[in-house]
Amino acid sequence: MTLSIEVVDREGLALSEAGIDRIVVRRREAEHDPGSEVAICPHHGALLMQTQACGMRLTTGGNIRRVDVGAGVLEVLDDKVTLVVSP
Repeated sequence: MTLSIEVVDREGLALSEAGIDRIVVRRREAEHDPGSEVAICPHHGALLMQTQACGMRLTTGGNIRRVDVGAGVLEVLDDKVTLVVSP
C-alpha cells in the first residue's frame, strides 16, 4: 500500500503523484512546537492540519525527494494526501 498526493495552488494542480511510501511536512499549529514535522505513511488516520512553507519530503522506494511548498492546509483521507497552498 502506498500514498498519493496532490498539491494545489491558485493556478490549479501543481503536483499529482502516486506510489509514495512516506510524506513529511512541517505543521503550523499553536498547540505544537513551531516547525515540528509530521510523517504520513500508508494507513495513516484521517487528518486535517495547517502547514508551514517547507521542503516537503517524499520517500519512494528508499529515495527521498524534496519538494518546496508554500504554507497551506493538508488533508489525509484513505491514503490520499491533498495539500492546498498559498503563494
